[in-house]
Amino acid sequence: MLQCTELVNILGSEKAYYNSIPDDFKDSFHCNRQREVAPACLVRPLTPKDVSAVVTTISRHNCHFAIKSGGHAMFEGASNADGGITIDLKHLDALELSEDGQTARVGPGQRWGRVYEFFEEKGKVVVGGRVSNVGVGGFLLGGGISFLGRKYGWASDNVRNYEIVLANGSISNVNYESHPDLYWALRGGAGNFGIVTAFDLEAYELGPVWGGNNAHVLSDTPARLTNLGIRRPFSFSLRYLTQSLCQLATQVATLLGRSTTSTAMIEALEDMTLNEKGDESYFQYFLAFSYFQTPGVVAANVLHVHSAQPAPSTKPLAMLDLQAIGKPAYSTSSVRSMRSMVQEFDPYNVPGFRYLFHEITLRFNSTVFQQIFDFFLEEIETIKDLPGMFPTIVMQPISEIVRVGNNKNGGNPFGFSGDDGPICVLSICPEWNRAEDDEAVKASVARFVEMTMVLLEKEGLLHRWVYPNYASEVQDVFAGYGEENRGKMKEIQRKYDLEGVFDRLQPGYFKV
Repeated sequence: MLQCTELVNILGSEKAYYNSIPDDFKDSFHCNRQREVAPACLVRPLTPKDVSAVVTTISRHNCHFAIKSGGHAMFEGASNADGGITIDLKHLDALELSEDGQTARVGPGQRWGRVYEFFEEKGKVVVGGRVSNVGVGGFLLGGGISFLGRKYGWASDNVRNYEIVLANGSISNVNYESHPDLYWALRGGAGNFGIVTAFDLEAYELGPVWGGNNAHVLSDTPARLTNLGIRRPFSFSLRYLTQSLCQLATQVATLLGRSTTSTAMIEALEDMTLNEKGDESYFQYFLAFSYFQTPGVVAANVLHVHSAQPAPSTKPLAMLDLQAIGKPAYSTSSVRSMRSMVQEFDPYNVPGFRYLFHEITLRFNSTVFQQIFDFFLEEIETIKDLPGMFPTIVMQPISEIVRVGNNKNGGNPFGFSGDDGPICVLSICPEWNRAEDDEAVKASVARFVEMTMVLLEKEGLLHRWVYPNYASEVQDVFAGYGEENRGKMKEIQRKYDLEGVFDRLQPGYFKV
């Protein structure tokens, strides 16, 4: 490709790679579906001027490209250009704290684990991701659900300034004062407006938090399966013996008061969601149901983060219902740093597997969600024997302060109003091993999504919004922002990208 040769000549062989992609590039992607994409050439710019040269070259040659920050997107081509140019921002990795301690500069090539470590040493925290190896760039441009969301809002609402390379190659600082329209669009607009080379974030003081993961054994799953007509036949296999022993262990846990029911967990989530306004101590919580293949059981996990003040011995209002349903089988709840909380989440987000994300936003109702959980159990049966299969659904309440946005500096394009709550994000996120099982997993997720959407629409509980960072490639993310906001974003894109570089030539991710 002529453009690849030109980039090597412009940037040098230490920044641009053609015919010889570095060995560490493939494994830098979280999902194997992205690792299998092969770009024609790779560029790893060191400065905004390098990024400008790349964008100018791409525009001149009309070649397709993709932008990679941490490489955590879950579908092919999202941040890796098949046969095109992949721009890997890993070396744009600034970490700085302003002299007054109020502003943190973070490069898009950083990952959140290192960001928290750096600022924790300085007694500061930023509103960022919840997994150590998630990249900064895509997370912030997609809005960013954070452990600190209920306290400070979307992560994107805490960006003071964007250093960005625009479609014409110019390098600009975009903030509320300089470019209020583009600043608004960037706070949830993904990579549709340029390549951000640095984020200036609000820096906050934050002491220890109280939080962790509570794992709950579910005693009612066998009864649910029976009611659904699902029976697992007897066999003389080691797997059947193992699963039978696990069922026995569940019964023992029940006798010891160390189990609960899926019904109780779902009802508790509804109560917690409704109680959120009355409890200022908690920052975030969510509920996950996962199928564990070897024991053949579905378990529930609640991950929560609270202020460590008042003392952890005081039961936060929003946690009362969960504490009332019985002790967890396993708990890591403790007083700890925010960095430690992020590390808590890492074992559930291991790179090197195949993943699929799909997101549905809904107004939570426990009675209706009982049916959705049954849909989940039914679909587990269709894929549970695939190698490495780990199906999970996660429910995350979106609190009022997050929905409305900070409303400072012009707000964001998500389009929420004060009448929208309380709502929850439902994430469907299976993990598996083999490429030959992709279609079976996609079909199972599609069936679950269709049944869930039909039910939610029937009950009047479906919300239009789609969270970009959890969306699948088949979803129209920006339709969920509302017709007016989408139209406004298109106008802003035309204003700053007359030739449509980021619309026409970047095919892999969500388009305005």
